[in-house]
Amino acid sequence: MRDAAMQVTFVGSVQGHQVERVREFADRLRKARSDVAVTVVEGDAARPLLAQHKLAFGPAVLIDGRIEYVGIPRWRYLMERIAQVGRGVVNPRTAAPPAPPTPPKPAAPAKPSVATPNPTAPLANSHPSTKPTPPA
Repeated sequence: MRDAAMQVTFVGSVQGHQVERVREFADRLRKARSDVAVTVVEGDAARPLLAQHKLAFGPAVLIDGRIEYVGIPRWRYLMERIAQVGRGVVNPRTAAPPAPPTPPKPAAPAKPSVATPNPTAPLANSHPSTKPTPPA
């Protein structure tokens, strides 16, 4: 279980995009989950937080300091992800799948031996009526 309260931070857009939706979700989450600490960061205060997570504009949702959504997700998705974080489940959308076991590298194939030409064998392009000439 968790020792401290989960922190959900709604980071507003620096362009004023979806401001009302961000505020609405923050208020709705405060009412639905009193065990979750909810903060809203808007305006110029959002710029360094967005830059820290390599975002230019926002909005975004951070859960316990980790970016979980760029944009504002559907309410159900947000509630499911908060429950997953509470249980310690890694985000299934961003977690890398387990690497398949690497098979051992096959041994390098043996180099074919260079055949020495048979001086008495007929040449491949020779006419049957001609005799092979031995190499000089």
